Amino acid sequence: MNRSFLFFLFVFATLSSLSQTYQEQLKAIHSKITEQKDGKSYYVHMVKKGQTLYMISKSYGVEVNDIISENPIVREGLKADQKLLIPFPGQKKEEPSNSQSPTSNSQSPTSNTQPPTPNPQSPTPNPQPPTPRPCGEDTATGSITYKVVLMLPLYLEEVEGMNPETATSEAIDNWNSLKYLPFYEGFRLAVDSLQKQGLHLTLYVYDVGKDTLKTLQLLKKAEVKSADLIIGLLFQKNFQIVAKFAHDNKIPIVNPVSERPEITRDNEMVFKTNPSRAFQLVSLADYMQKNMYRGQILIIRNGQFKDKDIADRLKKECIERNLNATLVEGQDVAIGKLSKSKENVIVAFADNNVYALDLMRRFYEIRNDYPLSLVGLPDWEKIEGLETDFLNGLNTHLVSQSFVDYSDEGVKKLLPRFQELFKTDPEPLAFEGFDVGYYFLSALMKFGNQFPGCIVNFRLRTSQTSFEFVRSGNKAANGFENRCWSVYKYENYKLLRVN
Repeated sequence: MNRSFLFFLFVFATLSSLSQTYQEQLKAIHSKITEQKDGKSYYVHMVKKGQTLYMISKSYGVEVNDIISENPIVREGLKADQKLLIPFPGQKKEEPSNSQSPTSNSQSPTSNTQPPTPNPQSPTPNPQPPTPRPCGEDTATGSITYKVVLMLPLYLEEVEGMNPETATSEAIDNWNSLKYLPFYEGFRLAVDSLQKQGLHLTLYVYDVGKDTLKTLQLLKKAEVKSADLIIGLLFQKNFQIVAKFAHDNKIPIVNPVSERPEITRDNEMVFKTNPSRAFQLVSLADYMQKNMYRGQILIIRNGQFKDKDIADRLKKECIERNLNATLVEGQDVAIGKLSKSKENVIVAFADNNVYALDLMRRFYEIRNDYPLSLVGLPDWEKIEGLETDFLNGLNTHLVSQSFVDYSDEGVKKLLPRFQELFKTDPEPLAFEGFDVGYYFLSALMKFGNQFPGCIVNFRLRTSQTSFEFVRSGNKAANGFENRCWSVYKYENYKLLRVN
């Protein structure tokens, strides 16, 4: 039995566990032991590892608040072998005379000082929104169990037809159920890491494909309506539906796949993690301002590149930062302007392999005559026939949305944990799933439900993707988009991140 087959068995088990009916799980944990107390009937439930308040409440058909009222200790978090008294459903609940009004978060701890119940004959006053705490001072988050919804196109209906013993390698590569699974695996690892740090979380994973009718039905579920965060790898039409739902219900929603800035328009709940192309030049200019300000920057205009205005836009960003930047028409003009007394930063945007290879070859030949640094696109390192000596000898810098530094201590620690749990090496999508999960769940854990108001100043070291969120278009009605691109370079034949 080979390694790939073992991995498939693990994947199949994972997908099958996700597709198991929720009702079967709920039925299995329901206790038949009962107890009488103060004239009320209760089920006696012994908590097992992995069970959540929401799961237990659904199993017995009662509200989470009812369980909390009868078992106040659960506010500190569920523990294995803990005894809970679950009231029989349908019993009339006796309200204390000074009970607090229900809040939108049913699992939030109540205050020790509770306001008196309003006279039922008098008009009920409009509830006042709580005064927001300054960022970083939400000390109550450690005792709250957050509800997070993860939506992925898992194609669970295709799992039964997947047979690795008869399928070809090409067929396995095209199995839809395996395409987005790495994101889930990375996300799972992030959840596991943060739970060990004290995060209380109930995670709901849903298989969401292209069927918009199924998506609309999914949004009717109580746990989705009351979610604290939604993360969705969704097709365009489905994301539009879920984003509107998130806007209407004031639930932050994260899109880890789209580059289109318009998904944040007029929806302050949307977080777009993929940085737009417009921010690519900003990140590059920021880096050059800090590290290349003593030299001259020669931006080679290339009429064949698909983004024909990119050279002019980069020059504008450089000028705004008081950098010595010049537009040049072609390689020959750039070579004619090289200086022997100061660093020459050559910026070339080229998606034609022949052009890029010729450019690097020509500058490599004169590298000993002039101090040179070359800035290009991330795909250059994949050009067929390209010598690594070119990239290393020209002090080449590349710009990318993400970059995994395998020499980083954090990545070194992540790899064996992932391999132990999933029996394979992480793919790029797994790193992305880990980063998105770790960043947003950390924000939820640190700031609570007010994290959208704190996100612009929240920085966190992750495995491959850096996050620096800004309000899209600087408009309050818009959502947030990540503006951070990675800049990395070749040094001693290794790729190193430098921004």
